[in-house]
Amino acid sequence: MRELRPLTPDRVTDLVGGCAPCTFWQTVPHNGHSGPREPLDLLAEWVETVTSEWGSPGRVAYVDEQPAGHVLLAPARYVPRLAAFPTSPSDPSTLMLVTVMTTPEQAGIRKTLVQTAAKDALAHRARSLEAVGARPLAVSRHACVLDVPFLEKVGFRVERDHPAYPRMRIDLRTVVTLRDEVAEALSRALARVPGVHPAPAPHPNGTSRASVADARPERPLSR
Repeated sequence: MRELRPLTPDRVTDLVGGCAPCTFWQTVPHNGHSGPREPLDLLAEWVETVTSEWGSPGRVAYVDEQPAGHVLLAPARYVPRLAAFPTSPSDPSTLMLVTVMTTPEQAGIRKTLVQTAAKDALAHRARSLEAVGARPLAVSRHACVLDVPFLEKVGFRVERDHPAYPRMRIDLRTVVTLRDEVAEALSRALARVPGVHPAPAPHPNGTSRASVADARPERPLSR
């Protein structure tokens, strides 16, 4: 069974990947070395801070109750490492897809994790989701920086180009539009099936047209 749970401070021990626990995005370089604090403590503090001020900064995927992957997202102001990239966004409120990691056996759920991040971004009323991607020209690329081909495969497009580290962007309004178009197409298909009636379209006040009609008083029978 697969389940995606919000990232909480007590779940940072379930983060997976070749460099987990990793604080690459949550820190800035200190003369080429990591800070003196324990990565798990720093990660837990980061998750707690982002959660209290913005919301849970990601999801952890479990398959049969075992950690299988995770996705991190947060506004740019909570991602200090972005300042080290030439394509760092100037707006601190820009919502960033920080990283996506899975165990080798569950690599197929990477797309699902990105889709979940997009849904969480929509819940925050974000219009877009961005990420710094890495091309083959990237020197000493860190494992937590996502590949450009992968980002393009899941719908991201170049927002600010760079030979090594372009900033990628996906328009979440397009995601909503595609979802609505699929729903309409399904409704039209069901309407052509004898004996099947699609659900009524919602009324602007939030009720269905059918329920509005049912609420009208019945006309008296003519004598």
